[in-house]
Amino acid sequence: MHTDGWNSSEFLIELPQVEFNPIEFLKEIGQSEMGHADRYEYAAYLNAYNKPTSQEISYHGGLIETAIVKHYLDIFKDFNIQLGTPENNHDYGTGLNGWSLIRSRRGASLPKHRDAKRPTCITFPLTFPQRVNFWESKESTEPYVYEYKPVIILMNAGTKWHSTDPVDQPRIQFQLDCYNTWDEMKELAKTL
Repeated sequence: MHTDGWNSSEFLIELPQVEFNPIEFLKEIGQSEMGHADRYEYAAYLNAYNKPTSQEISYHGGLIETAIVKHYLDIFKDFNIQLGTPENNHDYGTGLNGWSLIRSRRGASLPKHRDAKRPTCITFPLTFPQRVNFWESKESTEPYVYEYKPVIILMNAGTKWHSTDPVDQPRIQFQLDCYNTWDEMKELAKTL
């Protein structure tokens, strides 16, 4: 397993220059750190092949109406985030609404995959510890492991293989779906 010394810039970009407090974010959207939905209900997330995954998701419209999400939508206004655009939905599966509140199930993992529709995403990790494995290819046997910090990241989700290992506690993230290429994301990150 690679944890240090790998060039992560083709997989992700950390944005420490953008102020972010996961506890405040959770509080503002009405969630607890243990993953209990105090305000928004979760449903099973189905992938592009209409298969259930180890994640639960909320697309509740109230999420994008919260002050904290509006704040970040303003910060990322130059990114190609398409909110509630029906053409971004899969023929099968849950689809993409531009935003999502995601909670993993305890003890579950995500298999190695690339996102089928969105090329990139903006990820707000809300609980810790959290990790994601990145792979050079589908055939790779040794992952690069990224340990999330309380910092927003841009993720090259559509072209880079990634997975997660089983977790003891639910891992919670908020994500914005982006339709910029990775090269565009790297340039946009410089403007923040």
